[in-house]
Amino acid sequence: MRQLCFVSTLLITMIISNVGFGHVPSPRYGMFELKFGPYTPNVDQEPGLTGQPYKQIFKDDSMFLTSIELDWQFLILPGVSVAVGGSMGFMQSCAKSETASGEQSADYTCLNVMPFAALSIVRIDALADYVGIPLVPYFKFGMNWYLWWILGGGETVSSGGTLGWQINPGIALRLDGFDRMSARTIDNEVGVNHSYLFFEFFYGQVEGLGRGGYMYLSPANWGSGSFQIGLGLEF
Repeated sequence: MRQLCFVSTLLITMIISNVGFGHVPSPRYGMFELKFGPYTPNVDQEPGLTGQPYKQIFKDDSMFLTSIELDWQFLILPGVSVAVGGSMGFMQSCAKSETASGEQSADYTCLNVMPFAALSIVRIDALADYVGIPLVPYFKFGMNWYLWWILGGGETVSSGGTLGWQINPGIALRLDGFDRMSARTIDNEVGVNHSYLFFEFFYGQVEGLGRGGYMYLSPANWGSGSFQIGLGLEF
C-alpha cells in the first residue's frame, strides 16, 4: 500500500511538473535582451577618403559590440506577438598612434561608437506554444543612429553621428523546458514568462541615408552584415 501511494504521488508530481497544472503565467508586456558580437565598420568605403585610414590604424581588428534592448509588446495574438523597442550599445577599437616618421608612439588612437536604434519586432511563438518545439523565429526592422568620437592623446580629436537603417532576423531557443519548475518559480516571483538564448543576424547600412559627409559605419564582417548572440527575458 505504501508503495502504491509513493508511486501515485510520484506520478502526480511528474504530471504537474510537465504539463504545468495549476500554473497561471503572468501577463506579458515586453522583452529585455543583452547581446554581444563582433563588428567591423566599413569606414574605408566612404567616398573621397585617401587610402584606408581604418585599416592603416586598426589593421583588421574587429570591434566587440555589447548591446541592450528593451521591447514593448503592444499586440499579442495566438502564436505571434508584435512589438516596438529600442536598443543601445558600445564598441571600441584602439591602437598605438604613429609619429610623423611612421613609428609607434606611446599614445593611443581610439574609435568609440555608440549605436542607437528604434525597432519594430515580430515574433512567431506558435512552434513553442502549440507544437512543443522550443524555437521562436523573429524579425526586426528599424532606423539607427551611430554616435562616434575619436580619442587621440587622451583628447577628443573628432566626433559626429551617422544615420542608417537595419534588419535583424533571428532565432531564439526557449529555455523553459530544460527546468520547468525553476521557470515557473521565476515567473511567479519576478514575472519572467520565458527566457531565451538567441542568435541574431545584423544587416544594415549606416552611411548617412544617402547624404555625403558622414563616417561610414555599416557592418562588414559578412559582406554587409554581422551577428550577435545573447540572452532574452520576456516579462
